[in-house]
Formats: sequence, structure tokens, C-alpha cells
Amino acid sequence: MDTTNLALNPKTRVQSRLLRVFLLQLAIISVLTVAGVLAASWVAERILVNEALQGESEFFWQQREQDPGYPLPGTLNLTGYMEHVSDSPSVPTLRAELKGLRLGQQRVALDGRSVIAHVSERGQQRLVLLFQEETVSNLGFYFGVVPLSLVLLLMYCLAYFAYVMSKRAVSPIARLADTIEKFDFNARDSNELDLASFQQPKNSETLVLTEALQHFMQRTQVSIDRERNFVRYASHELRTPLAVIQGSVSSLKLAELEGPAERALSRIDRAGRHMNDLIATLLMLARDKVGDETSDTTNVNTTVDELVAELGDVLPDQLAKVQVNHLANVEVTASDATVRIVLGNLLRNACVHGGNGGVLVSIDASSVSVQDRGPGLSPTDQRRIFEPFYRTASSAAGGHGLGLSLVRKTCDNLGWELSVESQVGVGSVFTVHFG
Repeated sequence: MDTTNLALNPKTRVQSRLLRVFLLQLAIISVLTVAGVLAASWVAERILVNEALQGESEFFWQQREQDPGYPLPGTLNLTGYMEHVSDSPSVPTLRAELKGLRLGQQRVALDGRSVIAHVSERGQQRLVLLFQEETVSNLGFYFGVVPLSLVLLLMYCLAYFAYVMSKRAVSPIARLADTIEKFDFNARDSNELDLASFQQPKNSETLVLTEALQHFMQRTQVSIDRERNFVRYASHELRTPLAVIQGSVSSLKLAELEGPAERALSRIDRAGRHMNDLIATLLMLARDKVGDETSDTTNVNTTVDELVAELGDVLPDQLAKVQVNHLANVEVTASDATVRIVLGNLLRNACVHGGNGGVLVSIDASSVSVQDRGPGLSPTDQRRIFEPFYRTASSAAGGHGLGLSLVRKTCDNLGWELSVESQVGVGSVFTVHFG
């Protein structure tokens, strides 16, 4: 099980996601609100104020055409300046800071303040209207910040309400996930999982999910019980007649038969051994765990030599083709039976499918490799060779497709690494790297 996903329980993870969504909503609302305030200020300055100043300019020029002595604007928020007019004290002339401005609306620094200036011309005369910055700020505040802040507060409240309701809606599902994740299915039966507290009619979604989960666990438990019974019965019912056959074969060997009877007895003996290995393999695959947890150590070199000698009884024609290179003396923390499962299947597979090129076993300080000179494996076969019951075209003459699957499962449980290198027409190398 991936412990990184269990740093937070399901309930905490779901609520964290809801909280992240809630904070993301607040962030988006805040950004949009700030953008709205800036847009409102821009609209107030560039559109409303511009239209007002342009209207004031047009009105002034119309009045000046009718009355050349019409005074320049001079109010609390609006001040006018003129260039090329009479030197009358009542008419403010154009200040030096305002000379050279372009036509239209713009911002100007005047007396340490930022003001809005609007410039217009009629003939040789230029009119500059100055609008106070404080007025623009007040417009932006009252018509932008205040209403948008109220909208922002309302949206915050609605978002928080949606967060609370969502949290309340997913809480039963989160608790259900937490209960299932904390339940140890390896140590306890699934029928011990109590889901009655989650079957609340008020929450129809949780009720449907709980009932479906209970039905699924019931079907799963039936399947598990059926497999356990099969393993239990097979272990007893199949091994008993095999033990009788092998005992009878041992008794017949004492009779020192010759000719066809001896050959038939040898075939029965090999078939009995093969069937016994096949049953052991099937029973091993049916278990939840293949590897052992023993603290005993096994000498790999000794085990390999014994396996090669045993293959001489089962596969006498292949014994002379097996060569063992002891490059190092290796001991591993595993039972002898477990090491035999791994290396015995690799040796048997190499001897059966190795062709006439022989088999080379190399034992170094951290690994054992089994190399054959057989037909090799295609890329597809290399990907699927460790699947249960998978058989390549070259293995159609023998084998059940379980040996390599059992080897892979055993290596995984022991923390060993199993690799294969193969080339069609050249051969294959299976290597077990001890952890």
C-alpha cells in the first residue's frame, strides 16, 4: 500500500480539496473585484470626467463667441487658464507648467499634486481646464469601491455558505472512505466491516453507495471462501493419491524390473514428480503470499548443485549440458525451499527450452544468472513471459506456463529483482539479483 497517500485520511483529504476550492473561489472573486474597481476608476476618469470637461470647453467657447469678455471657469473643482488673452487681472493667464500640453485630456503634475487637464483650441487661443484629483478619487470610491465591496462581501458569504453545504454533503462519504481504508482486509474478513451506521435514509447517495459496497463485499467473501476451500481440499485430496503412487513406485523399484517395465516405471516416477511440483505450484499461487519471513540463511552454491543433480533424475538427457560457474560463495536470507522455487524453475525452464546449446549458470556476489542457447524470446514474449499460464511458441511441447510466474511472485515478495535478456535465435539469460 502506498503510504504517501495515507498521510491524510480520506475525510481530511476531501475537506482539504473543498477548502482549496473555496479559497480559489475567494481569490478569483477578489481579483475580479479589484479589476472592477480599477475599471470603474478608469471609466470615471477617462469617460465621465472627459465628457464633462469636453462639455465645459464647448460651452465656454460658445459663450466666448457671443461675449468676448466671458470669464474663464473658476470653481472649487474646475479652474481654467487661457493663452493669448488680455492682461486683465480677472483672467488667469496660462501658467508655465501648462504650456506645451497636447490637445485632449491628460494628467499633469502641478504644485506637487496630480490633476487632470483638458486642452482645447480656437484659432490662436488655447484653453486649459484643470480638474481636481480628489474629485476623481471620490467618484471612483463612491461609484466603484463601495458598491463593488458590498458585492464582494455578498459573494464571500455565498461562497462560504456553499463551502459549508458541500462539506456537510460529502462528510458521510468521507467517513465511509475513512472506515474502509482503516479496515485491515488481510487480517479480518470483509463481513466484519460494519456499515450500518452509514445507511441513513436522509442521505440517499450514501445509502446507495453503502448497499452496493456491502453486496460487492458479500460476493467477494463468497469467492474468497471458495478459493480457500479449494486450496484446503486440493492440498489434502490431491497429495494423498500422489503419495500412494510415489510409495508404490519406490516399492516397485526394489523389484529391479528390466526392459519395458523399467522404462514404464521411470515414466510413472517422472510423471508423479512433475504432478507433485505442479500441485505445489498451483497451491503456492493460490496463497496471498509466496515469500517466507524466515531469518535462516541458505547457501546458493550448494542449492544450485543439488538442483542440477536432481534434474539428472527428472531430465537425464539435459544433465550433461548444464555448466555451473561458482564465481563467488553466496548466502541469502531465505529458506531453502524458497530458493529452490526460484532457481529450480529457472533451471528446469532453461534445460527444457535451451535446445542443444547447453545451459550456463553463473553465481556471483549478488546475483545468479541462468543462460540458455535456445530459440530466444520475442519482445512480446519478454513482456508476457511472467504471466500465469502464458506459453511461448517454443514451449508448446511442454510446461504449464506457471513456473516463471511463480518465480516472479516469489522474487517480488522477497525484494529480489528478476530480469530477462533475450534475442531470437541466440538464447535467453534470466538473472536474479538478491536485495
